Amino acid sequence: MKYIKYISIVILILTSFACTEYLDVKPKGKIIPKTAEDFSTILHYWLDRVETGQDDEILGSAANLILQEFYSDNLDATLATLIQGFTINGYTPTYIGERINSVQSEYSDSYSVIKDCNMIIGEMKDTESPLARQLLGTAWTIRSICYYNLLIRFCEPYNPITAEDKLGLPLVDQFDMEAKPTRSNLKVTASFIEDGFKNAIRYNVTNPDYIFTSDIAKTYLTKLYFWTQQWNKAIPYAEELLSKYPMLEANQYEEIIQNKFTKSSNFILDPYTSESSLGSLSVTNAKTDSKTRPVSKNMVETFTEKENDIRYTVAFNKKRVNNKTILFRIRSEEMCLIAAESYAHLNNTESALRLLNSLREKRITQNYIPYTEENLPEVYSQLITEDATGQPLSKLMSAILCERRKEFYIEGDRWFELKRNGRPEFWVANNGKKYVTEKYLYTYPINKSDIDLYPGLVIQNPGYKE
Repeated sequence: MKYIKYISIVILILTSFACTEYLDVKPKGKIIPKTAEDFSTILHYWLDRVETGQDDEILGSAANLILQEFYSDNLDATLATLIQGFTINGYTPTYIGERINSVQSEYSDSYSVIKDCNMIIGEMKDTESPLARQLLGTAWTIRSICYYNLLIRFCEPYNPITAEDKLGLPLVDQFDMEAKPTRSNLKVTASFIEDGFKNAIRYNVTNPDYIFTSDIAKTYLTKLYFWTQQWNKAIPYAEELLSKYPMLEANQYEEIIQNKFTKSSNFILDPYTSESSLGSLSVTNAKTDSKTRPVSKNMVETFTEKENDIRYTVAFNKKRVNNKTILFRIRSEEMCLIAAESYAHLNNTESALRLLNSLREKRITQNYIPYTEENLPEVYSQLITEDATGQPLSKLMSAILCERRKEFYIEGDRWFELKRNGRPEFWVANNGKKYVTEKYLYTYPINKSDIDLYPGLVIQNPGYKE
């Protein structure tokens, strides 16, 4: 574990900065670190949590990922009790509504990380030494990732036409005790996050010990452009990263995707690199929890090639019980599908098909037939019926979304895909009750303590009572 020597120091520093009002981030009468080495202890605390699989604040642990799967339609809550040997427990919510109070902690947790990043960005006098530049680039990336996570969870889906009229986030950009920010609009929030990633990229962090290199900043900037429907901006970054991190071949897939510490050329971000009891427990529990309900019939049917698709044989068994290991990773396959969908939105069907087929040919092991405009399958019957722009699904868009669902099954992606593409309402039945995921539930409520702290300044999201 690279960062263990920093832990005792950083606990002392973070304790001295404890503050119940987490947006009021400049403690009175406390000593702020002065040297780059002092500031590095703050950063290494978070890096250690990421590296050992304990991070719930920045990237998310296995426990976070499985919860997002439970909120989506990949696993069937209605049939949960049919899995022999497992029962519904506190870790397996039937639907998002059962967790709507607890997800508010993700809001305050993210701002706690932002506070520490702002301390490094705003208070460190040394900005030119090699260590300081590594710290600054890393802090800018982590801060921007936290804001991106808040954006996709606590703001409504991005629509460029209405972005100025929709609620964004309180934007805390400095270590300032007096700051009491209101919620900005969605357009301003997206621009703020974009600028943060661009600042991170300028520092050109390449040292893998800091995990959040400039490539990670580019990856998340790509994801931000994709989420905010800036298709022309997403494509160049996605294709650059796809070229640098070649996609996984079928004959490597099972070994790579199922093992925690196996490295692969397609991993842009593979943060879990050191064994820890808590990190291992999170992975083990997540996989156990995934077996409390079968894979949904609708999910299984997306695999039209069935056993000829390597993912079909790896993901679940014949009883539709999950087999896939649950880990946070960012793989170049996501960049491929981002570029493919972006091209599709821009009506560049040729490029979209080229990229879509470049992934499919690495997953279909026998009888592979490339998609063409003529042989694209009919629009698949699923919850998503409209694309991110509100248009009915075309055959091409349906094929891309199905491919994404298969590729990132049990990786925490589907919930946000449902949110991005129309927020379809759906229900599940369990123990004689009907549970409805209504449209407003895709956007989490702002932390109530923050509403109480700044009455009239921070506005609650639609659908929730303040």
